[in-house]
Amino acid sequence: MRFLESEPMEKTLVLPRPLLRVAVAVAAIAALIVVAFPALPSDAAAVRTEVVLTPAETTWTTSRAPKTPMAGATYLSFTRTADRAFIKFDTSKLGNVRVVGATLEVLPKSTMATSGGVQVYPVTVSWSAKTLTDSNRPADSAHALNSSLLRPNPGTRLNLPLVDLATISTTKATSFMLRYSQPYVGNRIYNTAAHPVRLRLTVESIATPSTPTASPTPKPTVVPSPTASPTPSATPDPGASLDHALPFTASGAIDPSRKVFAHYFPPYPISLDNQAPATDYYSRNYLTATGENGKHAAYGGLLRDRPVGRAPLSGDWQLKDLETEVTQAKSAGLDGFTVDVLSLSGRNWDTTARLMKAASNVGDGFVIVPNLDMTSSAGAAGIETVSAKLAELYSSGSAYRLADGRYVLSSFKAENQSPEWWTQLKSTLASRYGFKIALISVLLDSSVPNMTRYAPVSYALGDWGTRNADGVLNRPNRAATAHSLGVKWMPGIGIQDVRPNQGVYAEAAATLTLRENWEQAIAQGADMVQLVTWNDYSEGTSMAPSVDHGSAFLDINGYYLLRFKSGATPAVATEGVYITHRVQEIGAAPTAGQSLLMKPTLGGSKTAPRDEVEVMTFLKSAAQVKVVIGGQVHSYTAAAGQFIQSFPLETGTISADVVRAGKVVVDADSVHVVEARPDVQDLSYYAVGSD
Repeated sequence: MRFLESEPMEKTLVLPRPLLRVAVAVAAIAALIVVAFPALPSDAAAVRTEVVLTPAETTWTTSRAPKTPMAGATYLSFTRTADRAFIKFDTSKLGNVRVVGATLEVLPKSTMATSGGVQVYPVTVSWSAKTLTDSNRPADSAHALNSSLLRPNPGTRLNLPLVDLATISTTKATSFMLRYSQPYVGNRIYNTAAHPVRLRLTVESIATPSTPTASPTPKPTVVPSPTASPTPSATPDPGASLDHALPFTASGAIDPSRKVFAHYFPPYPISLDNQAPATDYYSRNYLTATGENGKHAAYGGLLRDRPVGRAPLSGDWQLKDLETEVTQAKSAGLDGFTVDVLSLSGRNWDTTARLMKAASNVGDGFVIVPNLDMTSSAGAAGIETVSAKLAELYSSGSAYRLADGRYVLSSFKAENQSPEWWTQLKSTLASRYGFKIALISVLLDSSVPNMTRYAPVSYALGDWGTRNADGVLNRPNRAATAHSLGVKWMPGIGIQDVRPNQGVYAEAAATLTLRENWEQAIAQGADMVQLVTWNDYSEGTSMAPSVDHGSAFLDINGYYLLRFKSGATPAVATEGVYITHRVQEIGAAPTAGQSLLMKPTLGGSKTAPRDEVEVMTFLKSAAQVKVVIGGQVHSYTAAAGQFIQSFPLETGTISADVVRAGKVVVDADSVHVVEARPDVQDLSYYAVGSD
């Protein structure tokens, strides 16, 4: 386990390496015009006013299906080369005015790009959404209408000022095409928000003093005007786009005693400096080899993944971010966080204390369990000091408390202190501060002798888990041992473990390790589980919403979580398909001068490395699945419920369509392109899910 006790240090400003995804939300396609023309006296000077229009038609085209109209899709897609989005506005009824200002507005759903890149081009209006394909689309224009390349931010309307206003007609329709300049970044516009695509025009009346005013055109429907200021809100909801319900429902009664916690790692909150994701501390210093004055150059950068970013916030942004993470975890079905107590002062301590407050603010029973890290300075401190600081945390209303009144304390590598030390700590907390403690002794070495030694001072025993499938299958039945010792059992459940700065990784085999961890916990009768981890990006174990896997891992985890809590296979509430894959083959050589390369030896990993793509479907009834991997097409029939299929990894793009009765019912397009010559070695698994 890696821990950080020092503050992030700014040394130099560098450009981040490309990350991956922008998804934008779009609304109903029916045309709607918002017009507010004041009455004009016959001899008046020119008067300016504002007009807001929504699209008359939208569609998109893709070179992956060059002869297929995409108008039936529930979204628009635009990329640098393969996909183009087309939007048409009815500007024919503007009347006797000239356009003196224009802004195309889109409402982003989420963003994972690291640099601005939305491009707006003028195109002919001759296309129809029903028939437009990549083969017959209008020719590309040479010059974009927007001079600034902007990057969307979640929950904030993106305003794209347009130039060359002569391309906007006042006597016929006006049409635009969208592309994105950053390579390997997919963009989608969904029909799930109110008017997420709009054209805002400033028009100037053309005075006609010698001619009587003509009969006015019938007044269009008027809707409340959106915020007039084109400046994005400083306080968007940073987690709204990732706060979504699990796509499953429990088939049996939920057992409230079967808790599912996630290990929270304070060094990596959503933001470290409240800056825009493209230029924040993660991008400048953790995701690039030259960050933090080049200290991570040997291994190509400290991290390969990061939390989903958001626009700068006002007020106590750290607390707002933690409230977002609590909400995300609750939406994923989790009962609480076990927060790693790394230090008793400084940034990590402040984050720990603030997390307790965030959980109290969000409420609804989400709890926090202090996890005393015995490999850190907190674990090395004296009992008096540790007790006083833990008492501060237990004063919070979000501290997890058992029905018998005991407060729960967890640990990492409990064996770093003797059972007698833990007994003394519990005694001090009870006698001096009034907090009776139930200890979960999480052992790094969960051998039978260690379990036997620590059981007498423990409410429950646990281990840190195994990160490769073969290791999980060969792991002894620790639950049975714990139960024979009269205590509960809390296994660690992980998805993967990839550590560039240590030069090691464990082969997770896509989601196989996660699935086998859960299968074992369920079969052996674990009493509670700890997801390891929520957000330790330095070890690649994170399951929180991130750039590399969005909320896909949390969705898949939710299926097993409901099985664990209810004892029955969950029902599919929303059909879905999930693609998990690496972005390079295991033997691909990095080209940017990385000297320390990872080997598949972490924890004595027994699973052989592999180059594969995993496709997982959750369906209400059987359907055909078409998977395209680097141009190679694979087709198969997926049964109802959960169904998993694997294929060889190829360079290029990856997509999966689920087809029933000749119609695509759900699909996923991976925005993570598999590269033959990557900049750095990145052997972590990425994932995408259908929306």
